[in-house]
Amino acid sequence: MIPELPTILLFLSTAFLLALAPGPDIVYVAMRGLAQGWRAGLVAALGLATGIFLHIILAAFGLSAILASSPILFAVIKYAGAAYIIYIGWQIARSGPIALGSDNAHPPLNRIFRQTILMNILNPKVALFFLAFLPQFVETTSIYATEQFLFFGVLFQLISLVVMGSVGVFSGFVFSKFSPTGGSGKHLTKIAGSAVMILGAFIPAKELWEWYSEV
Repeated sequence: MIPELPTILLFLSTAFLLALAPGPDIVYVAMRGLAQGWRAGLVAALGLATGIFLHIILAAFGLSAILASSPILFAVIKYAGAAYIIYIGWQIARSGPIALGSDNAHPPLNRIFRQTILMNILNPKVALFFLAFLPQFVETTSIYATEQFLFFGVLFQLISLVVMGSVGVFSGFVFSKFSPTGGSGKHLTKIAGSAVMILGAFIPAKELWEWYSEV
């Protein structure tokens, strides 16, 4: 049932880079922390992680049904997903430096939590991301495919919570004194985007190499 350790380690490194890469979620959490303190940033991270769980459930059981009905279709989705991850990396690399704004409103923490969950659930890009990302690490021939989806999904949820929670807390304490809008921010987005593109291409390239070696 449990995937092999090298697969888990590869997933952890990939998920950490994706969670850390500049994007709307991490900027949103940083803005909350910057404008409303570390508690607001942490609660925003908790809301995003809670919303992620629903997408994990839908992806796990939906993709398992596809796998049971058509392994070929599953393979098409898997490689299309790898291409989408590469596209995400390209979008990150070509984006500008992160600019954090300020928000003087101070809504209650429970409102931040509810708003963030709803924002995440209603974002179709999150669902598409999990449909693209999770199949890269699941053993398609395993009878425990659904369990592996859930396993990797929960791992991603925990990594996202740790990364975004740290960003929210850190921004609440420190970001008010520093502005990450200079040239170094632009270089960081290019580095992060390139890393995501390489990781997106790694798994299909590895499988194609293994297939070529067996021929």
